[in-house]
Amino acid sequence: MRLQELTEDQIKAVYEQRMREDFPSNELKPLDMIMNRREKGIYECLGLFNEGELAGYVYLVRLKEDYLIDYLAIDKKCRNAGYGGELIRLLSDYLVHAKSIIGEIEDPEYAQSEADRELRTRRQQFYFRNGFRDTGVKATCFGEPFMIIEMGEGLVHTEDEIISLYRSHYKAILPEHLYEKQIRI
Repeated sequence: MRLQELTEDQIKAVYEQRMREDFPSNELKPLDMIMNRREKGIYECLGLFNEGELAGYVYLVRLKEDYLIDYLAIDKKCRNAGYGGELIRLLSDYLVHAKSIIGEIEDPEYAQSEADRELRTRRQQFYFRNGFRDTGVKATCFGEPFMIIEMGEGLVHTEDEIISLYRSHYKAILPEHLYEKQIRI
């Protein structure tokens, strides 16, 4: 398996064919926003390929050497077969130079049902098993309550630093009026 940058056509295909299924519509940024931020050099779109087939993807917001994992998903037919852990391992290698790597996971505390709580808890356990840790920071992004997690050996930041990083990433990708309306920390 290998992690490589996606082409413009691949990004569009992933958006249309996978992201709309992998993420709730309220969490999905418009494709033109993703492409615009990519052109500005603050957004990276990577694919996990296995024997030439796209098995998963990860989209990152990049501000110098600080990263926010914006989207991460494994193709349905590849789930529960080690692909997610391999994607995290390859991502860690790819971001070896990073000063910070943060992400968001849906907070199990705010699940709408027991099935939703179990799914959120499984996702949380997946990230923790694969080298992430809870930062103690919680945020609401587009109406969804998230826990902010951090990845990387030796990359432990204070809560204030995490809040600052989170704000900086979202201010870089969202118009100010949308940031003010949709991001709560």
